[in-house]
Amino acid sequence: MRGRFLNLPAIARAIGFALVGIAIVVGTLHFREAPSRLPDHPAGLAATTDPLSEELKRCQVLAAQAKDDADCEAAWAESRRHFFTYRQPSNTTTPSAVSTKAPDR
Repeated sequence: MRGRFLNLPAIARAIGFALVGIAIVVGTLHFREAPSRLPDHPAGLAATTDPLSEELKRCQVLAAQAKDDADCEAAWAESRRHFFTYRQPSNTTTPSAVSTKAPDR
């Protein structure tokens, strides 16, 4: 008897290699497909869009030339002002309505 008829470690190793190969093929096929595109927005939504966002999209298309465009500079400044400006919360009570009297001891 030179060797065992059923060499279980060798069979398990071969099955493991086969599974890894199948996983690689399946992963390659999955990522090879082009991602599905979202449908374009209907024309009715174009009239209600924000002009600032439209200008920012235009500047994004311009890429490097946008740094010399005055309209892009103004749009970026407005965008920064919009997102980085602190607004006071609108409370119904004003600070003067809060009692500053110390409690009696």
